[in-house]
Amino acid sequence: MTLHAIPPQVPFLEALALGVLDRVPGGAEALARVTVLLPTRRAARGLREAFLRAAGGRALLLPRMRALAGLSTEEAEELALPDLLDLPPAVAPLARQSVLAAMAQRIPTRAGGPATPEQAWLLAGELARLFDEIALEEADVAMLEREPPERFAEVWLARLDGLVPEKHATHWQITTTVLRAVATDWNDWLKDRGLLDIGVRRVKALAAQAAAWQRDPPAEMTVAAGIGAGGTIPAAAELLRVLAAAPQGHVVLQGLPEPVDDALWEAIRVAPTHPLAGQARLLKALGAVPADLTPWHDGVPATAPRDRAVLLGRALHPAEGLSSWTERDPARWRDAVRGVTRLHAAEAQQEAAAIALLLREAMETPEARAALITPDRDLARRVSAELARHGITADDSAGEPLAETPAAAFLRLIARMVAEDFAPVPLLAVLKHPLCAGGMERADWLAAARALERAALRGPRPAPGLSGLRASLTATRGAATGSVTALLDALEAALAGFDVLPQSPARPPADLLAAHMAAAEALAATPDLPGGLRLYAGEEGEPLARHLHDLSEALPHLPPMAPADWPDLFEASLAGPVAPSLRAVRNRGDAPHPRIAILGLLEARLQSFDRVILGALEESVWPQATEPGPWMSRPMRGEFGLPEPEARIGRVAADFLYAAAAAPEVVLSSAARRGGAPTVQARWLTRLDTFLAGQGGLALEASPAAGWAAALDAPATVTPVPRPMPAPPAELRPRRLTVSDAQQLIADPYAFYARRVLGLTALKDLDLDVGAIEYGTLVHDAMAGFLRALGTAWPGHDAARAAWDRAAAAALDKHADRPGILAFWGPRLSNIGGFVIEEEARLRAGGGLLACLVETKGVARLRMAEGEVEIEARADRLDHLSRGGWRVVDYKTGTVPREKDLLEGAAPQLPIEAWLLAEGAFADAQGEAAELLYWSLTGGEQAGEVKRMKADEDYAALARERLMALAARWLLGGAPFASRPHPARSAAGGDYDHLARIEEWSAGTGEG
Repeated sequence: MTLHAIPPQVPFLEALALGVLDRVPGGAEALARVTVLLPTRRAARGLREAFLRAAGGRALLLPRMRALAGLSTEEAEELALPDLLDLPPAVAPLARQSVLAAMAQRIPTRAGGPATPEQAWLLAGELARLFDEIALEEADVAMLEREPPERFAEVWLARLDGLVPEKHATHWQITTTVLRAVATDWNDWLKDRGLLDIGVRRVKALAAQAAAWQRDPPAEMTVAAGIGAGGTIPAAAELLRVLAAAPQGHVVLQGLPEPVDDALWEAIRVAPTHPLAGQARLLKALGAVPADLTPWHDGVPATAPRDRAVLLGRALHPAEGLSSWTERDPARWRDAVRGVTRLHAAEAQQEAAAIALLLREAMETPEARAALITPDRDLARRVSAELARHGITADDSAGEPLAETPAAAFLRLIARMVAEDFAPVPLLAVLKHPLCAGGMERADWLAAARALERAALRGPRPAPGLSGLRASLTATRGAATGSVTALLDALEAALAGFDVLPQSPARPPADLLAAHMAAAEALAATPDLPGGLRLYAGEEGEPLARHLHDLSEALPHLPPMAPADWPDLFEASLAGPVAPSLRAVRNRGDAPHPRIAILGLLEARLQSFDRVILGALEESVWPQATEPGPWMSRPMRGEFGLPEPEARIGRVAADFLYAAAAAPEVVLSSAARRGGAPTVQARWLTRLDTFLAGQGGLALEASPAAGWAAALDAPATVTPVPRPMPAPPAELRPRRLTVSDAQQLIADPYAFYARRVLGLTALKDLDLDVGAIEYGTLVHDAMAGFLRALGTAWPGHDAARAAWDRAAAAALDKHADRPGILAFWGPRLSNIGGFVIEEEARLRAGGGLLACLVETKGVARLRMAEGEVEIEARADRLDHLSRGGWRVVDYKTGTVPREKDLLEGAAPQLPIEAWLLAEGAFADAQGEAAELLYWSLTGGEQAGEVKRMKADEDYAALARERLMALAARWLLGGAPFASRPHPARSAAGGDYDHLARIEEWSAGTGEG
C-alpha cells in the first residue's frame, strides 16, 4: 500500500507538483498521462499553477487533474472518471425536492406535517439531506454488491424498525413511522421511473470505479491527493484503498502535526470534534496507521515553523492527550507562534474593515499572496465591499447566493408586491428596481414612478390593488398625469394573470411560475431589449435561467396550492443555488486581483498563501452549530448508524488547523458582536489561549488592524458642530405670518426658516401609520359640515343627529381611497357625535346664537416702523352671541393648551384670532372676543370636553404685542433663525431636525 504525507508546514500543492515530477520518467509526454485526483476544482487550479512554477517557465504538458468534491460529505459530486458502469440516471435535485414536498404535504399536521407549501419544501430539503447522508455516510461496498440500487435506501431505512421505540418520546415514534412511509413512497417513485436517488448514484459510481481499478489497476501513475483530512464517506475510502494498493497508485494525505502513540490516536479517532478524527477514521478504513505514511517530497522548504502545527495539535488534543500540556518550553512555543496574531474586533463591520486593510497591506510586498478564509458569507461580502474602497476587486470563490442576485431579487419583489396588494413599499421596490422598465425608456419609467410616489404612495396606505391606486390618484389630483397613467397601464398589462394572489381557488404551482415569469419579463422589457434578455443575460443571469427551467420541470409534481402562498414557496426554491460573484467586477469593470482571494472552507483546502486571515472564529459560525435535524434525535442517529452531528465540527477544525499551520503569517480574527448579539470565540482559540498561558504566560500578539480600521474614518480633530443660525437679509424674509407660522417661529425658528424661506416641505413617509393629523382633519371637516347644515336655530335632536351622520359620512368619504383612515378613526368620529349634538343644543337654547361662522379666514396687516407684515388665521368657529360679543372656538383632538400657554405665547392661535376679530379681519365678523374656548374632541372614553379660558385677560392685546415682537425680530429684522432655542417648547422628531443636524450639535448638551 502506497500512502504518503506532506507535512502541515509545507505548501501542499508545491510539494505535490514536485513529487509528481520526481516520479515521472520520460519527459513531458509521460507527465500528460498522469492522473491527479483532488478534492476541489480550486485545488486543481492551484496545482496547475504549482506545476508551472516548478517548470520554471518551460513549456509543460500538464497531468489530467480531476476535482473530486464527492469524496467529502459536505459537497458530494459524482466521480468524473471514465471507468464507470452503465448506471441508471439520478433524479434531478429540484424534481426530488418537489416530489418529497408533495409527499410531505400528505403528512397530517398532528404528526408534524407542514402547514404551508413553503414548509413542505423546506421539510423536503431536510428529507433529501437525510437520504443523501444515509447513502454517503453509511453505504458500504458489501451491501452495494448484495442489494439492487432501487432497494438501497429502503434497506437502510428498514433499520428504523430496530430503534427500540419504547426508548424514545412519542413524537419520535410518530416521526419514524412517517419517515418509513415517506421513504417507501419515495423508493417506489424512483423505481417506477428507473431512476436512482442522488446519493445512491454517487456512491454506486464510486464503487464502480473502485471495482474497475480492482480488476484492472491504472496503467499510468494515478495520485489521489489531499482527500480525507476531515474524513471521507465509506465508498470513497474504499476507492482510496484500492488505489493505494495499485502498482501505479499513490494516496497523498496532509501530514500529522507530530507522531502520537496508539492510545492517543484511538482517542482522537473516537473524538468527533477533533481536527484529526476524520483522518484517523480514514486510515483505519484503509487498514493503515500513521506510521505507514511515508514522505512524499523532501525538497520543499517549510513556510511556517514546524512547531506551530505541533502547538495547534497539542492545544486541541482530547483529554487523553492533555498530559503534554504540562511540558514547559516557553521558548519553543514562542517561536511556534511567530507570525500568528490575534484580531479582536468590536463588531462585524470593524472586523471587515480591519481584514481589508490587512489584505491591502500584504500587497505592499511584491509577489505576496493573501487570503481571507471564512465560512461567514456576510463577512466575505463586507470585506469585498471594504476592499473596493482601496481599489481592489477580490476573487470571492464562494460566489453569491442566487436569491441575492439582482434578477432573482427582482423576481422575489414582484411576487411580494402582488401578494401585498400593491402596498407602497413593495410596489416602489419593484418600480425603482434597475431591471424594471415596463416597456418604456428607463428614465421615463423612473420619472413616472416618482410622480406616482408623490401623488399616491406617501402618507397612509391607499386602498389595495391597482384600482386603489387609481382611486387615490383621482382623490388627490382629480386625474393622474399622463406618465403616471401610462405606468399604471403598463403595470396592469404586464401583470395580467398575476395581479392577484388570493387564498383560493388553488392553482398548480407550475402555472403560477409561468405567470410570474411572464410578468417579470414584461416588466423588465425596454423599447430596445426584451425582458428575458435583460433578466437572464450574462454570467449572473445564466444560473437563474437554468434554475427557473429546472424549477418549471419540477413543479408539476406539486399539488395545486393557494396562490397567496406562492411568494414564500418561490423564495424557498431559490435558497441554495449560487451564482458567480460578479457584481463588483460588473460595477468596477476590473478583473479580480490576482494575489487576493476570499475563500470558503472547502475552496481553501490545500491552498497556500503568504498571509492567511481566518475570519469569524466564533461559536455557531466557525465552528457552526450542530443540530441532528428534524427526523432523528442524537441517540436515534447513533442507534441507526449515522455519524454524530459533531463530526461536522471535526471537519471544519481540520480546515482551521491546516490553514493556520502552513502560512508564514496568520491572523486569527473574531468579533465581539455579530448581528447585534454578543459572540463567544471559537473553542479552538480558547484552548490555544489556555495552552499558551500555561507556558509562562505566553499570549498571541494582538493585530494592530482593529486600530487601523477605527482610525481609517476617524477625523484628525473633532470640532463640535455649532447650532445652525442662518440669517438671510431682510429682503429675503417673508412678509406674511400664519398662526401655525407664529407657533413654529416661537418653538423652532430654524424650522420656520426651512419651511418659509427655503420653501422645503417634508414628504410624508411611505405607508404611514394612520395618526392624529388624519383624525384632526376628519373632525374639522365633520364639524364644518354639521354646523353649516345646522345654522343658528336648533332643529331638534333627531334632525341634528341626521345632520351629524351626514356630515361625518361626508368627511369620511373624502378619505375613501385610504381605508386605514376609515377603519382607525371612523369609530372615534362616531363617538364624538353625541357630545357635539348635546353641546350644540345647549348653545342654541333660547336663541343664544346670532351667527355661526365656520372655517373662516381672517387677514390683517400689522403696521410697524420697519414695514408691514400680513397676519393670517383660519378660525375653526366664530359664534356671534345674542348677549353681545363673539365666542372663538378651536377644536383640539390632542393635547389642549393651558391658560399659561396662552399667556406666555406658547399657544398663540386663539389670541391671534381674537386680535383679528377686533381688527375686523374676518368677513362678516368684527367685535370683541367675549369667550375663548377649546373643544377637546378625542372620541375616547370621554368623547369631548369644553375648556374655557379666562375672560378677564386681554388676549387680543397680548397677541398684537407678541406678533409685533416676532415680526420685528425675524421678519423685518436680522435675527438669526436658531434651531430649537427653547428645547422644552419644541418636540423632538420635527420635519427639519435632520437639516438642523440636531443630533450633532446637541450631543452632550441635554437638548437632543
